[in-house]
Formats: sequence, C-alpha cells, structure tokens
Amino acid sequence: MSKKVKQVQTSRRGFVKGAMGVAAAVPVAAVLRGRDALADHHETPKLSEDDPQAVALSYKHNAADAEAAPEGSVCGNCQLYTGGDAEWGPCSIFPGKAVSAKGWCATWVKRAG
Repeated sequence: MSKKVKQVQTSRRGFVKGAMGVAAAVPVAAVLRGRDALADHHETPKLSEDDPQAVALSYKHNAADAEAAPEGSVCGNCQLYTGGDAEWGPCSIFPGKAVSAKGWCATWVKRAG
C-alpha cells in the first residue's frame, strides 16, 4: 500500500470519527437547550386563547372553560406539558409559548406513570 493511500484512509477514518462525535453531540445539545428553555419559560410569552392554533385546538387557560375537556384533564398532567409544577410552562404543541398548567386543549394526552 502506498503512503498516499494510507494517508487518505487515515484522513477518512478521522473524518468518520469526527462525524460520529458531532452526531452524538447534537442530541446532547438539544437536551441541554431543552433544560434552558424550561428554566426560561417564565420569560416565554403566554399563549393567547385567540391564537389561531389555540382556537383550532380549543385551548383554554382554564380547563373548566373547555366544553370538551374530560374531568381531571389539565395541561399540568398532560404528556406534552414540560413545565413541571410551574403555573405556566412550555408545551410541545405550542412551541415558543407558555400554556397554563390549569389549561386544556384537544391534544391532551394523559401523562404516563
């Protein structure tokens, strides 16, 4: 094997290792960003009930005001709400907006466990 071919293989191997490192870092960065978003949710604007997506999904700040809300279903116990015990927090259905933990929308899914 010539020296030139060996250098290309080493370079390719280094590239693949580097690419694997970057690919592994992307999910870690996303998780860390999610933590930052959760910590900053108090600065996130609150979702308006008049927002077109909120209207389409029958979102209400108070589940008692939502005609279709099953008993006991609120954003705070929905699988999609990531605000923990906060009064207002992020929801994956309404990115960039905070929803009320006492609210409800048509995408409500009971939190597992």
